[in-house]
Amino acid sequence: MGTAMRRHSHAFYDDMVGYEPTARIYRQNSAAAARRVHELIDEGVRAGAFRSVNGLFAAQVVAVAIDAVQSGAPLETTGLSAGDAFSELGDLLLDGLSSA
Repeated sequence: MGTAMRRHSHAFYDDMVGYEPTARIYRQNSAAAARRVHELIDEGVRAGAFRSVNGLFAAQVVAVAIDAVQSGAPLETTGLSAGDAFSELGDLLLDGLSSA
């Protein structure tokens, strides 16, 4: 997600989340992404690739982070683009789930 979002400017992102029809689609995609993260975490835990965690909680944390990026608050304070923020989120999540 981070790689795809890096192609867009801050202005594009602001327009996307500021226009209700596209913001609604973005929210739907964000919810679908959180569900998929939950599935992937549960699969990874079962396979032994991830340490044992509550997959639903981790997915909800991801959903909150996605919503925060959509609000723009962490982008303003960190100077990250949406793409960079999503890449950082992915890194945090994978490092936190690592069974090694």
